[in-house]
Parts: sequence; structure tokens; C-alpha cells
Amino acid sequence: MIIKYPLKPREYQSRLGLEVLKGCNLIDLTELQRSQLKQALWQQGVIVVKNQHISASELEEFARKTFGNLMFGSNSFSLDPEISPEIQSQYSAILGNPKGLDRKPPEKIYGARIWHQDKDGVPIIKELEMNALYVVMLYGIKVPEEGENGQPHTTEYLDLVEAYNNLDSSHQKALEEILMYQMPPVWFWQNLDWDNVPKKVHPLVSTHKVTGKKGLYLGSWNTAIPLGMEDKQEEAQQYWQDLWNMVLERTPVYSHVWEPGDIVFWDNSQVMHRGTFYDSTKYQRIALRLGVVAD
Repeated sequence: MIIKYPLKPREYQSRLGLEVLKGCNLIDLTELQRSQLKQALWQQGVIVVKNQHISASELEEFARKTFGNLMFGSNSFSLDPEISPEIQSQYSAILGNPKGLDRKPPEKIYGARIWHQDKDGVPIIKELEMNALYVVMLYGIKVPEEGENGQPHTTEYLDLVEAYNNLDSSHQKALEEILMYQMPPVWFWQNLDWDNVPKKVHPLVSTHKVTGKKGLYLGSWNTAIPLGMEDKQEEAQQYWQDLWNMVLERTPVYSHVWEPGDIVFWDNSQVMHRGTFYDSTKYQRIALRLGVVAD
């Protein structure tokens, strides 16, 4: 486990990243084991199950049996003939370079590399609150031998419950009064007028549906706007950035070091995350991402 402060690496005991169900195959779990996995996820925020060898369709089947049927994916799914059908399904997104090494270094696209909370279709569905138990699973099938600057390939997570607890009581109370518009990923609405953008109003300080713990719900710099700043986009983004900088200064970062067969689960109502770069001209990465709203 690697935990780091910005610019100052240090050892830290985080609740994030607990390994669960050692020696188990996710497609053969009992109901008791499924319940134990969910309870561990709500308590820890991020958990990992290691040494898995399952297909994309089996991952979907596991998600339905464990969490429920509400997933976000393509309504017009069709197989890509250049990619193995074993890693394709309607709701599993393939991340990385599954068709082989890139011929030239791709441009650094920062979408998944900036800190954010996955929302996908949550702001669009009327029945869902923003702190719905939206779980994302990331399954590492093929892992780059190294990431940035010769370091292991990682995904980074930040504990928003701890971030809230690290604030003094007066600051906590002040933030509890603030409401935020939360919107889907920016690609969904960037060409829409404000009145037509799908959005929901949600407290900046959120209460977890299972544990009852309070934590921050920040979204991301381009999908969260404080109520009252609708017409002040630059000011709204600066407010978010200042708050985020303070959170990042006070809250250690947990970095999951990937190994083939890892499936990492995270509860988006409790954590933010970001991906990290790797050289796709030298290394291949194949990962499956699946999001599901727990019943």
C-alpha cells in the first residue's frame, strides 16, 4: 500500500484499499459472502479482491447478483471484432489499449486523470439522489509494467469522510450550509444551455446512506457549481479549486498498485479518485470498468 501527501510521501494507515475474500472467485460467492463484500465496501470506501479470472459478462452477472440491475452503459451494444469477446459486454467499458501498443504516444487526455467522483447517469435519473450507493468496479486484466516516472502503475483515491473529519468544527458547520448543483460528466452537457443541463441540487456535506457518516461530496471542478453561482462559472470553479486544494493538503492519498487479476471496488459517495498515465507505446493496459447502483 502506498499513501502519499502531495509532494511529501509518507507512511499512513488508511481505511481505503482493504483486501477482502482472499482465495475466493467472485462468480462462485455465497449470499453471505456477497453481503460481507458489500458491508466491507460501505465501511472501507475502497476494497480489492485479488487473483480473479473472469469475463466481462461474468463481471456483469456478479454485479447484478451482488448490487442490483441499475447499470449505465450502451443501449446499442455490439461486439468489436478486433477485440476478444471475453472482455466485451453491454455495460463493461474497456479501458487502456486493448488492440495493442500505440504507434506513437497519445496526447495526454486529462479527463480521468483529474480528481473526480464518478456520476455517470446519476444526475439524470429522477429517482436517484446524488449520494446513491453508486459503486464502480475496475478489473485489471493486463497491467503496464510501470506507470509514470518509473513508478508502479496506480489509481489514486482520496477519502472524503476523512477529509470532512480533518476540518475544524466551525468550517464543518459552514460547509454544511452549502448546496451544490451536481451534473453528469462534462461531455454529456457541454453543448447545452444551462436550463437544459441535467442537474441535481445536493448538500456539499453528505450523509452516507448505510453508515450514517458525514463526508464531503465534491464532484469535480467542471461538474459541481455552488447554488447561487450559476452565472459565475469562473468564480464557481475557483471556489471549488480552493476548497479542493485545502482538502488535498490535509488528506493523504491512497494509491492502489495494480497487479493482474485485481478488481478494485469504490463507493463514489465516499471517495474521489483519478487515474495515472503510462506509456502506451511500450506497455499494454486492459481493464474493465463497470458501474452499478446498489439496491
